[in-house]
Amino acid sequence: MSLLQNVLENALLHPWITSFVFAVFYASIKGYWKRRKAWVDVPTVGPTGIFSSYLGVWKYIRNGDEVLREGYEKYGKTGMFQVADLSRWTVVVTSVEMIQELVRVPDEILSFVQASNELIQGDWTMGPNIHANDYHVPILRSTFTRNLGFLYPEIIAEVEAAMNSALPDRPGEWVALQGTYGAMINCIARVANRVFVGAPLCQDPEYVALGIRYATDVVLGAQVIRLFPDFLKPLVGRMFTRVGSTTRQALKQLKPIIESRYAAMEERGEKYEDKPKDILQLLMDDAVGIERTAENLTRRILILNFAAIHTTSMSLTHALFSLAAAPEYIGPLREEIEKAVDEHGWTKTMLAKCRKLDSFVKESQRLRGAGTLTMARIALQDYTFSNGTFIPKGTVLNVISTARHADPELYGETAVDFDPFRYSVMREADGEGTKHHMVTPSIDYLPFGFGRHACPGRFFAVTAMKSMMAYIMLNYDVKFASGKRPADRAIASLCLPDSSAEVLFRKRSIASST
Repeated sequence: MSLLQNVLENALLHPWITSFVFAVFYASIKGYWKRRKAWVDVPTVGPTGIFSSYLGVWKYIRNGDEVLREGYEKYGKTGMFQVADLSRWTVVVTSVEMIQELVRVPDEILSFVQASNELIQGDWTMGPNIHANDYHVPILRSTFTRNLGFLYPEIIAEVEAAMNSALPDRPGEWVALQGTYGAMINCIARVANRVFVGAPLCQDPEYVALGIRYATDVVLGAQVIRLFPDFLKPLVGRMFTRVGSTTRQALKQLKPIIESRYAAMEERGEKYEDKPKDILQLLMDDAVGIERTAENLTRRILILNFAAIHTTSMSLTHALFSLAAAPEYIGPLREEIEKAVDEHGWTKTMLAKCRKLDSFVKESQRLRGAGTLTMARIALQDYTFSNGTFIPKGTVLNVISTARHADPELYGETAVDFDPFRYSVMREADGEGTKHHMVTPSIDYLPFGFGRHACPGRFFAVTAMKSMMAYIMLNYDVKFASGKRPADRAIASLCLPDSSAEVLFRKRSIASST
């Protein structure tokens, strides 16, 4: 009796701890039943027992790429397999036929939006309006993409400014850039925010750090929130994550700009001369009702930072590492870029002429995309695929990407090799000149997804990456001290560059200014 009395007394004295323990216990039981209920009759990779499945989870977290490649090698032609992560089993779609069918299934049945919301616990990290009203997506897909040519002087100006801040200015001397990956994250954040909110805010170190940190806040916050039952998630989202704090700090920086622009629109008309054409202004022009508030506009800008900065900087760093590991490719790439710049200046047209550059970055992303899975869906109702596979409501599905990109049946005997000019050679064939662009998703090239939900920001991401690579090659020689590329870090479905790796830069005596 004394033991029970002691437990009850401590529960009353420490209600928050008690609530936390109860919530974790509740979520564990609920998660277990969800995992069993959503069981799909397809092969599994890893153990499937109640407790032994967590050994598979541990292996997946430590090296998800290896687990997924094992699944693809065993079951790639059968259409699907499944792996366990911390909260559930995930069905991985592998065959051409099943990928094409998944793309065709209506969102009311297999939802991309709800899968994204589930992954980041969006209602409690980013806010409930974001997925209910994703008006920023058509803006990215249409108006913003059409404006990239007009915005290119802004993009390349920030590329030059950001790179000059990050890279050594010691001509003729090899200098190691400590934390190269981190430096590329900062550069991409500046370039992205040049077209999101404009200068000088995009160059403010505090604001840039907020944009970078927001993604970490959301991802870590989502992991915490997922531990709790639904009725506690709003409270947990407010009290145990940093998302709200980061949003409030960003609001302090953005609110004066937003208010100033609204005042200019009211005084000078909706289409006044020298009106900004950045994403913030496009959002303000299209926002209605509550979306017009400075707080909600700030949330949208932070979400764009979440989507743009880390995935793009991962891919950029992978491409830079590939170049530093094989500097013999700098010569032909530099020759192509110099010719294009001489003829067209630093313009969007110049980039379009650089087929080898496009191929180099695309090939890097084929082998090392930001993630090994793509095209997430969650079943909002039961669904049966044409091969008879039954998908219960609540099942999460993803499409395999990196392992598929290494399939010899798709890419020949050199599928696992880095062939930098693979795609530029393809474009030299008759009738192929307008094909094989990096921005063009296909069933065999999936870093940006495929179908109606293909990444709407890919045009900007590719423009930024190629511009930064071009600027580096015209102004620097690069290499690794060891001559070898450092190993990547595979965490669950992510493929991360080594954050401690140092690329050596040597500034050219004849540098190129934009």
